[in-house]
Amino acid sequence: MHSRGISVVLNDLFRTGHCVGSIPKDQADALLRLVKQDTFLPDKPGSPDIAEWESDDPSKNLNVPPEYLSFMENLGSSPDLEHFRAHMGDWSRVNVMLQRGRRGDSMGWHHDAYDPMHLICMVYLSDELWTPEDGGLLQLGEGDIDDMGFITKDIHVHSSVSPNHGTLVWCINTNPRWVHQVTAINTDKPRYTLIGQFGYRENVMRSTVRKRYGEALR
Repeated sequence: MHSRGISVVLNDLFRTGHCVGSIPKDQADALLRLVKQDTFLPDKPGSPDIAEWESDDPSKNLNVPPEYLSFMENLGSSPDLEHFRAHMGDWSRVNVMLQRGRRGDSMGWHHDAYDPMHLICMVYLSDELWTPEDGGLLQLGEGDIDDMGFITKDIHVHSSVSPNHGTLVWCINTNPRWVHQVTAINTDKPRYTLIGQFGYRENVMRSTVRKRYGEALR
């Protein structure tokens, strides 16, 4: 991980719920070569495709390729995140997912509540340059929530991030006021997203979240 300074990362995370950085180019290039060899399956209409090895329960997925898992475990143990580990302990749960976005795909404002984790990251991989006009922007925002913890319509956008090669975005995932979305993709350029989630096996909310929010929640 290309560090922007630990204090900068922490202040960004605790001020707006996210920070934007990058991983070394050689790591990004190696990951891109791997993802191009993956098989992807369609998900819900208008949503990105998902890697064939993914599972409906990421915390119980034993099929994550070791190259992806070791990369995420190393990322989660970086000095930039030492503050989190010092306060809460080393991560005992690391989930990995992989998506491929295509023209027309998008994701609305959401908070990753379906399998609660304390911290999440997104690593973007592509061999083409993305501009804002291409769409596929990761937008990170903040807004008020209702009595069920769902975000209301009035959302303030803090950042819009193009999914360029090697871009790394960290998000705190314990505050439902901090949400993110992906704007519609307007190009045929491939948009690969390697997602990491970091948390603890003792997280009890995980077992009740579907009961609270409904079986359709993902």
